Order: sequence, then C-alpha cells, then structure tokens
Amino acid sequence: MFLYKHFVSGQGTSEGEDVVRNLRFVLGTKRGAGYFLPSFGLTDVGYRTHEEMVVTLMAEIEENIRLFEPRVEVLGIDEVYDDDGGRARLEVNLRLRGTEERLELVVDLATRTFDFRAVAKRAAEEGEAP
Repeated sequence: MFLYKHFVSGQGTSEGEDVVRNLRFVLGTKRGAGYFLPSFGLTDVGYRTHEEMVVTLMAEIEENIRLFEPRVEVLGIDEVYDDDGGRARLEVNLRLRGTEERLELVVDLATRTFDFRAVAKRAAEEGEAP
C-alpha cells in the first residue's frame, strides 16, 4: 500500500511487490470486517452450492481489485478443473497499468487460499490475440 511503501521501510520494494502486498491484504480480509467499507474483502460463508461460491468469489475478486487496487487491470478470470471434472481453482490474469508486467492470482477453491505468480513476458504475448 502507498503508506507502507513510503513510510514503513518499504523504500526498496518494486511497484509489483507493493501491488501484491496490497492485494494480499484486501483479498485476505473477511468481507464485513471493515464496517465503514462494506465491499472490502471476500465473503467467508453463506454459500448454498459450490457454483454459488465460485460465481460470488469471481465477482468479489474483480470488484475488490477494481475498487481497492487501481494500479492493476483484470484481464480475465479462468476456472481450472481437476482430473475429476470439478472446479479446483480460479486463475485471475492481471496486468499492472502503465506497464506490460503481468501477474496471475491463483485461488485454491478447496482451501480458499491464494498465491501470486509472475507471468513470463513471452507467455503473456503468446496468449494475446494478434
């Protein structure tokens, strides 16, 4: 976050590292924990079906990134299935605005954990339409 980077020994962090730190904070927060920002974070419980959880998480991830991390653009969200045909994870493709640096946010649906991966420039270019 801006305050961390500029005031709490975050001087040597890159823009990408700062974005990842902020997204970890935002997406790791339980929705409703910050009563003054009702859309901050992700819903923790209250799903009736697995499909409802996936649809809600996709919408909330996109909304939180749009509202609370404007330095990043969501390029798309893909559902990846396991060998049994069930949804195993969500892969959120991101691009830092003003650069060509790409990130991939991977959400494990079974454990509700997430991780970030840098996307190699060549792989990102191959995925683009001509």
